Amino acid sequence: MTDLPDLLRRHWGLAAVHLEPLDGGMNSETWLVDHEGNRYVAKRVAPAAVADLVAGAETAATLARHGLVTGAPVPTTDGSLVLDDHGLALLLHVPGRELTGATDEEQRRIARTLATAHLAGAPAPGPSSATFQAEWLTPARAGVAEHPWLVAAIDAVRAETDDLTLTWSTLHTDPAPEAFVHDDATGVTGLIDWAGAKRGPVLYDVASAVMYLGGPESAAVFLTTYQQDGPLAPREMELLDAFRRLRWAVQGAYFAWRLATDDHTGGVERSDNERGLDHARTALDSLPGSP
Repeated sequence: MTDLPDLLRRHWGLAAVHLEPLDGGMNSETWLVDHEGNRYVAKRVAPAAVADLVAGAETAATLARHGLVTGAPVPTTDGSLVLDDHGLALLLHVPGRELTGATDEEQRRIARTLATAHLAGAPAPGPSSATFQAEWLTPARAGVAEHPWLVAAIDAVRAETDDLTLTWSTLHTDPAPEAFVHDDATGVTGLIDWAGAKRGPVLYDVASAVMYLGGPESAAVFLTTYQQDGPLAPREMELLDAFRRLRWAVQGAYFAWRLATDDHTGGVERSDNERGLDHARTALDSLPGSP
């Protein structure tokens, strides 16, 4: 890509920056940016992921106006949130420590922050769940048809969830514990990494959080707190297992796609993608009601 310091100077007016590479996860490259006592994060994605970066930047900016700490985008000098041609965004740095969900208090913070985001995202009855994540839940997705067990899993979860009409809101879509950053000095928990945010069934984000926390038993405090603070009625929470299966099917399709396209974004090896796919299969096999 074009020299990052040059892009920051030309499009954000930041000269003489200090850059430090960060772990950007599996879908991006990130750098810590220091400039005259201010701290930011520069995030770059591949061309195919620019639309997700734009959606995330817009969502983070909107939720920040509602008072959430989101790592909101810093507009360029011409007012753009993302430098589309370079797949680059400059984000406010969120100070604090990444949560792990290993303690009850951390699970409460994760649940309350996620519930606050969902409430700020205008929750309302949505369309059929068949329209959600349809680009992933299909044998036409690159790599999926190579794994018959995954095709069967996708068919099963679509039959189970397509006709459901549930509460939709603005979703994070990947609320892993490390996306929640807690500042011990202020007591504020932020939620960052909004690339790929979209409207969808709130239960998908809840199922995602439960997935990352190790299942309903491990996530018991998270679930209790979210039920108290979030927008979902008990009847929807009863569908959690169905959306856990859906979430793991998406996870399987994601890693099948990465393998088929030889995607190593995030510095991962092919073996890492293979492990991700195997983990999805094992999880689906272990869930009640899976084919």
